[in-house]
Amino acid sequence: MPMQNKTILHIANDYAGSKVYKNLVYELDQLDIQQIIYTAIRNKSKIGSNEINLQVKDSKTIYSSILNWHLDRVLYPLKIFKILRDIQSKIDLKQVKCIHAHTWYSDGGVAYFLSKKYDIPFIVTIRSTDLNIFQEKLAYLRPFGRKILTGAKQIILISASSERKVLKQSSLKRVINQIEEKIKIIPNGVDYYWIENSSFGLSRKISNIFNVLYVGRFTDGKQVSMLQEAIIQLNNELSQKIILHIVGGGGNDEGKVIELVKKHPDIFEFYGQINDKDKLLTVFRRCDMFAMPSRYETFGLVYVEAMLQGLPLLYSEGEGIDGFYSEKIGEKTKNHTVHGIKEKLRIMIDNFEQYSIPLEEVKKNHNWSLIAKEYEKIYQDCIESAAKNTYR
Repeated sequence: MPMQNKTILHIANDYAGSKVYKNLVYELDQLDIQQIIYTAIRNKSKIGSNEINLQVKDSKTIYSSILNWHLDRVLYPLKIFKILRDIQSKIDLKQVKCIHAHTWYSDGGVAYFLSKKYDIPFIVTIRSTDLNIFQEKLAYLRPFGRKILTGAKQIILISASSERKVLKQSSLKRVINQIEEKIKIIPNGVDYYWIENSSFGLSRKISNIFNVLYVGRFTDGKQVSMLQEAIIQLNNELSQKIILHIVGGGGNDEGKVIELVKKHPDIFEFYGQINDKDKLLTVFRRCDMFAMPSRYETFGLVYVEAMLQGLPLLYSEGEGIDGFYSEKIGEKTKNHTVHGIKEKLRIMIDNFEQYSIPLEEVKKNHNWSLIAKEYEKIYQDCIESAAKNTYR
C-alpha cells in the first residue's frame, strides 16, 4: 500500500526544542509522505522553532500555545485532555491514517484517546523522561501507561539500554509478552555534516597530555562537575597531564562548572557554546576521548558525533548508547561517583590503544535517510494492519 495520501500525524511535545524530530520529518518529506506535526508549547517564542518548508502537499506544522508553566506541569490528566481537545479542533482526523506519538506518556496518552475515538492506529516512542520521570516517580500513571503500550501497534525504542528497562517494569509484567513482540529499536541519526566529515582518528597521542572532551548542557544529570573533580584528582595522581575541554552552557550546574574552570585554568579549557560545526569539529579533533557520564540519557547524539571522529567514549551503564555497539568503544561507569568516573578514565588512559570505533557501522546506523525508510515501513505496516482488521 503506497504512502501517498496517507497522512501521518506526529504528536511531539518537544518538537520546538529538539532537532531530532526536524531531521526525521525532513527525510520523511523527501519520501513523499504527507505529515502533520502537532506540538503543544508553553512559550510563544518557540513558535516556528525547527520548522521546515515541507514539500508534500497539505503537510504542515502546528505550534499550539496552550500550555502553562504551572498546572500543566503537575496535572497530567489536565494536560492530556487540553491537548486532545485542541487537536480535535485544529486537525481533520478523518484524513489521518497513522499517529506517531513521540513520547510514551505526554504524547502517547493523547494518541491513545484519539485512537479509541477515531479508530486510528498509533505507534509510540519511549524516551528516558518516560522511564525515569513518569514511569519511575508517578506510580498512579502506570496502569494508564500499560494501556498506551498495549494499544500501540508498534513500540519504538531509541537505545538497547531502554529495552532492558522496559522489560523489567513490574507494572508491565502481565502484558510483557504482548509488549515485547512490538518493540523495535531505531537509534537517532546525526546531522550529515558529521558523517561527511567522519574520521578514523587523526594522529593522536603526539604528546604526554591526554585531552578529554565534554559537549553538552551543564545540568545535574550530566554530572559535568563530577567529571571535573575526577580530572582534578587524576592530575594529582598521575605523572601525565589531563586536560578537559568543555563545550556548552546552561543548566542548573552551570555555576559550579564555571567556578571549577576559574579555579583550575591549567586543566580546564572552556569554550562556551559552539554553534559553528567547523569550529566544533576542530575541538573534537584536538581531543583523544569523549566523556559524558550522564545519570539519564535516551541516546545522546554527541556520543555518535564523537565516535565519528574516532574518539572512544566514557558513558554510563544502562543509559544512552550502552548496549548498542558490541565493539570496544570505551568504558562505562557503573556508579555515579567521582571515584567511579576517575577510575574509568584511568583505565582508558592506560589502555588507550585497545579501543576501536566501527566507523562504517556508525555511519550507516545513524544516517537519517536510512532511518526514515525504516519509519516509512513501520507506518505502512501500521496502516495495513488496521485496514485488515477493519475488513475482517
